Amino acid sequence: MINLDRQFSIDKLKEILRINTANPPGNEEDVAKNLRYLFESYGIETELVPHSEGRVNLIANLRGRNTKKFRRVLGLSGHMDVVPPGDVKWDYNPYAADEVDGKIYARGACDMKSGLMSCVMAMITLKEEDVQLDGDIKLLASVGEETGAVGAKQLVDEGYAEDLDALIIAEPSGGDIVVSHKGAFWTQITCYGKTAHGSRPHHGINAVLHIHEIINQILSEDFQLKYEPDPLLGEPTYSINVINGGSNTNVVPDQCSVNIDFRTVPSQDHQDIIDELNRVIETVRKQYPELKADISILNNLAPLNTQENDPFVHILQEVLQERTSELKEPKGMTGYTDSSQFMKALNNFPIIVWSTIDGKTAHQPNEYVEIEKYLKGIDLFKAIAQKYL
Repeated sequence: MINLDRQFSIDKLKEILRINTANPPGNEEDVAKNLRYLFESYGIETELVPHSEGRVNLIANLRGRNTKKFRRVLGLSGHMDVVPPGDVKWDYNPYAADEVDGKIYARGACDMKSGLMSCVMAMITLKEEDVQLDGDIKLLASVGEETGAVGAKQLVDEGYAEDLDALIIAEPSGGDIVVSHKGAFWTQITCYGKTAHGSRPHHGINAVLHIHEIINQILSEDFQLKYEPDPLLGEPTYSINVINGGSNTNVVPDQCSVNIDFRTVPSQDHQDIIDELNRVIETVRKQYPELKADISILNNLAPLNTQENDPFVHILQEVLQERTSELKEPKGMTGYTDSSQFMKALNNFPIIVWSTIDGKTAHQPNEYVEIEKYLKGIDLFKAIAQKYL
């Protein structure tokens, strides 16, 4: 058995960084099997939860001692997929995990395989040190977070979160205690027209023109969202990010769609957004009576909204103040996480997004993680688990 020194923890992180889990298609199965072998070599029980071809979630349980008093279960979670490297050339191979000047460069280095491995190594170290816990630690490693948190949804639907009393999502938070983040509501509006030869456009119905007018209405001052500003998240946002339409330059397009990314705050009802989009369509139909359009929901994730005064938040604050001399006030973040799916579990447990990892290079070329922050995260996850359990 190899000793659990710092180099071992670094090497294990590099192993999973070298596994290409760019989503799509994901291919997280190799990471799940790598972690299963690692856990089981230290006597920690695991379960693979298949999602689809090449995609497998992982559950690992570090059991505490048997006691008659109330047993808590602390959940730790991270996703195994990463976004593609992109078209901009990197200075380093995105799947080589090159170590340079105290940093490891790789796709997923900060988002979020380093946070995931901080949890993994913390659990293994607690086992090897024979720390007696009055409760269990449960790791939920998910697939498909980058495309709608589909793995976390499956784990919730199949009951894997029902025994949790608290959960930490180890996304890069730079050490901040994140108790709230925006929801993600992705909609697609599709217009249907009629094809015609490009030289006789009056014989057709141009779906691109209809989408164009709908977009103009959405960007106008008349488009109103119902909400109250959130003290941690501020106001909601929306962004028009994808347009698809037309088949050839000389053909009047009979179909065109636009995808809109709404990032919502806790006071919003996503149905109100659909109602407002339908109002826009009806407004445009007054100008174009032949307009045919429908709305599809591509992603529907609610905002995270853990109470700032929750006892679990205070536990993290106490541990971090003891270990770092910093008092961390709860914060919010704009991006969504697997939290939006875990919130749907039947038992209502507090969820916090936290890790020592800085996410400033997430989704960018030359993504990296600072090695010392990764190692510090292992120690702090151990301390949090001991405090809570």
